[in-house]
This record gives sequence, structure tokens and C-alpha cells, in this order.
Amino acid sequence: MQQRPRFQEDAGQKIRLPGLCLLACLGLAVTGCQSFNSPPTAGSLTSVTIKGKTVPQIAAATQAVFDNHYFHGGVTAPGQLTFERPGSRMNDLAYGGGMFHETVTIRVVVRVAKLDSQSTLLSCNAWLVEDADDPVFEDNHKVRMLRKWPYEDLLKDIQKQLGE
Repeated sequence: MQQRPRFQEDAGQKIRLPGLCLLACLGLAVTGCQSFNSPPTAGSLTSVTIKGKTVPQIAAATQAVFDNHYFHGGVTAPGQLTFERPGSRMNDLAYGGGMFHETVTIRVVVRVAKLDSQSTLLSCNAWLVEDADDPVFEDNHKVRMLRKWPYEDLLKDIQKQLGE
């Protein structure tokens, strides 16, 4: 029985590994380029569509709902509103520093985008922010999809305020 030299098997494995890495990089490059063509809701925590209302009406209703939920803030850019409020004691324990008494702020960014002449998309993202007032030590933790329900409720409240 004749044995093959071991170095030949290793050489074949070395050739396959760079090929697989190249294939993985190519896959990432292709899917990364497609993200620019995604709909406006991609990357949003939650969204709703509002029909038959103007952007100023939607912005006013958004302001009122967030004010009623103890947020402060407002328009920060065209089509964008940013709101903040102090986090709960549980947020402080989970994300703040126990030793340094860091507080957590809930930050919500709401975007308003016209889809067509009658429909407007209202979407939002939320973060738990450690030391929101300190530009050096500020640390953001994006709210995950599993915890989106309070923000869905806020957007649904905006729909109700607008009579939808």
C-alpha cells in the first residue's frame, strides 16, 4: 500500500481556504451594495404609513404624542425629529455605570418621508444613551427589535391622534 505524501493534502487545503475567503468577501461586497437600494423602512426599528395628512400635521401630532410621554425635543433636520427623556432606574442599572452614577437617556429619532401624494412613512429608531450630556463618554446602545413595542405604541398613538 502506497501512501501519498502528506504535504500534498495540506497544499490542497491551503488553496481551498483562500478561495472560500474570496467567495465570502465577494458575497459581502455584493450584498453590501444592495443595501443602498433598500426601502426607507430598512434599518428602522418600527414604522407606520399615514394617509391623507400633510407633513406639518404629522410633525405636530408627533410632537404632541412625545410631549405626552414626557419626552422633550423636536425638529432637528428636514423630515427628522429627535426626542429624549431620562431612562428608568432599570436602564441605569443595566447600561449606566454603577460605580460612577452614569445616567441613561432614551433617545428616539423619528423620520417623516413622503411615499406618494397621499401616503407618508413615519419611522423611528431608538437608543439607550449613557452620559448623553458628555461628548467624550457618551455611549449609544441601539434598541433591538425584541424591545420595539413601546416605540410601535408611540407611532400608533400618532396615527390615532391624526384620526387613522
